[in-house]
Amino acid sequence: MSNELDDRELDALLAELAPTEEERARLLEEHRQLEKDLLRLSDPLPPPDFVGQVMKRVAQSPAKVSKVEVVTAGAIVMATVVLAAVTLAVSGGFAGSFGLALAQLVVTAREALVAIGSGLLALWTTAALPSVVALSMLLAASLVALKRFALPANVKVTS
Repeated sequence: MSNELDDRELDALLAELAPTEEERARLLEEHRQLEKDLLRLSDPLPPPDFVGQVMKRVAQSPAKVSKVEVVTAGAIVMATVVLAAVTLAVSGGFAGSFGLALAQLVVTAREALVAIGSGLLALWTTAALPSVVALSMLLAASLVALKRFALPANVKVTS
């Protein structure tokens, strides 16, 4: 039933576009040629051994590292480490000032953590509900933004 309906619709469309029988035949032939051209343009399937060929090329592609190159690289790294240790040992003032700077950094970091902790404790004891509401809204907004920006927009998946 639907084939008859499609045929009638096609005949009506052809009669509209081409009034004579010759023009209809020419139009149908042009359509047939366009369909053939479109079929030739479609992507062909890869050969059955495509994956095997690719994997063989991947296995061949990395260059082998020789033992001479490994020994040379190790010697360069060891020489650099030895020179750095000698430089640090020779400049005794630098080693002492480095230790003092590191100790000062640890003390400052501890003071900052204590200050942040006491500030959070004071905030929690005076305004717990507004803090929870504000942090919840911040978390919700962050999650919405993450979801929006993490999902790709217009992605077309083909197999």
